[in-house]
Amino acid sequence: MNRVYMDFSYKFYNTTVSAWEEMLQALLDAKKSIYWEIYTLNDDLAGRPFIDILCAKAKAGLDVKLIIDAMGSFNLSKEAVGRLKGSGVKFLTFNHLRPDFFIQNWLRRVWHRTHRKVLITDEELIFIGGVNISEGSRDWYDLHLKLSGKIVRPILFGFAKSYIRAGGDKKDVEHLLYPKLFSSPDDLREKVNFIFHAPSYTAKSSPFKRFYTQALDMAKESFNLLTPYYVPDRQFLTLVSRAKRRGVKINIILPWKTDIRLMRYMAALFYGISAKAGAAFYFLKKMNHGKAVSVDNKLGMVGSANLTPRSFYVNQEAGVTFTHEQMVEELNHILDDWKNEAVPLADLGLGNRRGWYGRFKDWWLRKLCDYV
Repeated sequence: MNRVYMDFSYKFYNTTVSAWEEMLQALLDAKKSIYWEIYTLNDDLAGRPFIDILCAKAKAGLDVKLIIDAMGSFNLSKEAVGRLKGSGVKFLTFNHLRPDFFIQNWLRRVWHRTHRKVLITDEELIFIGGVNISEGSRDWYDLHLKLSGKIVRPILFGFAKSYIRAGGDKKDVEHLLYPKLFSSPDDLREKVNFIFHAPSYTAKSSPFKRFYTQALDMAKESFNLLTPYYVPDRQFLTLVSRAKRRGVKINIILPWKTDIRLMRYMAALFYGISAKAGAAFYFLKKMNHGKAVSVDNKLGMVGSANLTPRSFYVNQEAGVTFTHEQMVEELNHILDDWKNEAVPLADLGLGNRRGWYGRFKDWWLRKLCDYV
């Protein structure tokens, strides 16, 4: 159900399919413009309906701009790209994979990806969260949020900056770069805010890292984390330990088997030390691609960033934070439902004994942890 308030409305989606259905409807309903930045868009059974609508809307005269990630959308066919461009879609690929003469610059560019999933229609309705467009994710749990109203203004600025960064003409998005569009009214910013992170070759700070740090510091009763990939750093574990000593219940919800096996192995390195610091783990039998945080009944976050160094410092990511009481309550209900469905770490009976092969595997996995 859409929750409608004086200045904005919102709706959560906790499965990939439910988000797809509403996104398709939003595309069909678009009258003026469609702006979309997405990590994975495939022209398979899931993606073809989206591509068909984008082409039809561009032919009908709408302003349709699409940014895909070169690696995440590697399987998008040349035929689909040709259809999109031929229909009038302003199509951009973020950090293409073609080698450059200057190999060092190419390696840096290849490492930096846009991991955002942001769809904007008519400059007033957005979808943001973790949902990609790929048939392989059809049966997943995921977390996506629809917002509409004046609250979406910062997203327009963020898309425009990304469009330029991906090689688009600044003139195409100048109308989205005006200062008045950059921020929401003060009363709305008290309820909903956005987090943006763009790749930098020398990144030393991360807005998502700051959010996690501040969220753990402010927690008084509970800190709930949903992430498909879990590679925490030492500071995060220290903050977990401090929060636990304050009496905070720290719940981490993960899929037991992720779509990327390497990430499952890496996460397993941290279960023991995280549990010792004070975190309780809950594992879902079904793949969950959502990324979210809730703190007490006061703060929530939904976005594209995983709890990994790559999401904090390398990927281009986007998320939304909110203190609106009803939104936080609904997010907590979703997380509680998944937690109740999951199996606690303590019930899995995992032993601590490791043979030489297990110890060797842990060693090289730790070497990779700073890069994923």
